[in-house]
Amino acid sequence: MASFGRPSATAPAATWLWALVLALVCAVPLWSQTYLNEQQALELVLQSHPSVQAAGLRMQQQQTLQAAAAQWQPADLFHNIAADPDYGMFGTTAFGFNQAFPARKMTQARRLYYQRREAAAAAGFMLTRRQVARSVSELYQHIGFIQSEAGLYRRLDSLYQSVAAIAQLRYTAGEVSKAEQLALEDKAAQMRLALQTTGHEIEFDRVVLGQVLGIPGQVFPVSGPFQPMSFSLADTALVENSARSVLYRTSIAISEAEQEVVAAQRAPVFSGGLMVQYLPNGRVLPGWQLGLQIPLITKSLRADQAAAALGVQSAAADYRADLLEQRTQLAHLLHEQEKYQIRLEYYTAKGKALADELLRMAVANYRAGEIGFVELTQFAEQAAAIELDYLENLLGLNMAIIQLRTLTGQ
Repeated sequence: MASFGRPSATAPAATWLWALVLALVCAVPLWSQTYLNEQQALELVLQSHPSVQAAGLRMQQQQTLQAAAAQWQPADLFHNIAADPDYGMFGTTAFGFNQAFPARKMTQARRLYYQRREAAAAAGFMLTRRQVARSVSELYQHIGFIQSEAGLYRRLDSLYQSVAAIAQLRYTAGEVSKAEQLALEDKAAQMRLALQTTGHEIEFDRVVLGQVLGIPGQVFPVSGPFQPMSFSLADTALVENSARSVLYRTSIAISEAEQEVVAAQRAPVFSGGLMVQYLPNGRVLPGWQLGLQIPLITKSLRADQAAAALGVQSAAADYRADLLEQRTQLAHLLHEQEKYQIRLEYYTAKGKALADELLRMAVANYRAGEIGFVELTQFAEQAAAIELDYLENLLGLNMAIIQLRTLTGQ
């Protein structure tokens, strides 16, 4: 007999516990999933990536070194004891210090050197930013490719599912063999397996994207349809203004500044000091001294200057070699861009219509009993090959354009 008396004391506690569990389960995706479009991801990675931070710190380091342009040598503290005719062998004692002053020419040369080191650090900072941004853009393109590939497999899965249902009906009617009906079911299972594989690839790319951005777990990219990117370049000389070229030119400038530092070592260095002389009779005599340091043996200086001149020539040769390499890369990437564009134009003009027609015809003819399993799979695989070739060419085009933009700084 049911009881309608006082409710159980444990009911509110159980209800509260289940509500808490439900709230925790619902809240997990809210803090473990991050959705970012490509621009948001780029802004985040250019602030948080360790390589960018390290490059920024190197730039700050060189800025700080500007204060070290005037190099003061340690002061020379001395205690002299000299013989005196009146007071004997240890008759006179003197205490004092001597300080060499930075040569103006050397200070100017060192200031120029640190300024060019700062410019090189700034160029390295910009190059690092471009390289990190490139890695993020490539990840977004690869994820877009895999998602589009997954869309193709879903279409093929739907096709084989519908054809397998037709084969089941035709098998029941005795029109096809059991082997054909099972083969179509197997084809549908293969499409589902391919779809699962692409799903794992997408999850892996999401994890990698999270690692690059410094975010734990997966980052879900928010993007539009997988479409061709665009790039135009009227003058291949733009590579001379790329981040790589700027960095190499700063290397030449640093070598030239080092040459100036070596040349400044010939400049005379003035020094001055104060001293106090004590006599045994109790008298204290103040004094001062001036000095001039002049390099007399200059063999090592000549060797340093020759080495510095060779350093300038070496840096200039490195720049020319890298410029040649960049122009070669640019020509290759422009060729790749043109190649992929031609293939994509073919797909737009003929390939897409052919793939759609092959799939439509395959299903319609199989439903009508005009073709069998072998012909059906041939048509479907031909259409799938056209679609996959399009996606691969589209990925190749976009990857080439990302490299072109990184190379030219666009």
